[in-house]
Amino acid sequence: MISLVLVFFTNIFIPFSTESLTQPIIPTTKNVVTEKTKFIVFSGSDWCKGCIQFRKKVLSDPAFETFANENLDVVVADFPQRIKLPKDVIEQNEALAEKYNPKGVFPNLVLISPNGSHSEIIEYSNQTPQEFVNELKNRLQRLNE
Repeated sequence: MISLVLVFFTNIFIPFSTESLTQPIIPTTKNVVTEKTKFIVFSGSDWCKGCIQFRKKVLSDPAFETFANENLDVVVADFPQRIKLPKDVIEQNEALAEKYNPKGVFPNLVLISPNGSHSEIIEYSNQTPQEFVNELKNRLQRLNE
């Protein structure tokens, strides 16, 4: 069962990059399993005001990018209304949403422990990027204990 979970995460999660902030947010698969905590951002990139604000204010901030590159595998599960995503990406995003965002909340931010055994929803309440990074550091410490 553990190997099945690892295969699932291997094919779903991708590392975060700043390129994804300027292009349509389309995840690709990753062939290496890491020991990092997963951070899923459920987003409506072209219709959700809170999602757009979070992307501009936090995801594109250098402090967050540095922290994320060192500590997280960031996945943006995007559900745009005007941008057409490839079928495999839609299926991956829907699988993630079914498990981690069944109520369809946007934006929804989820931390998942490296082994996939624990998950935690992170609230974003318009913090500064540094405040959000500090919140993530605290949550990571608790999640990985």
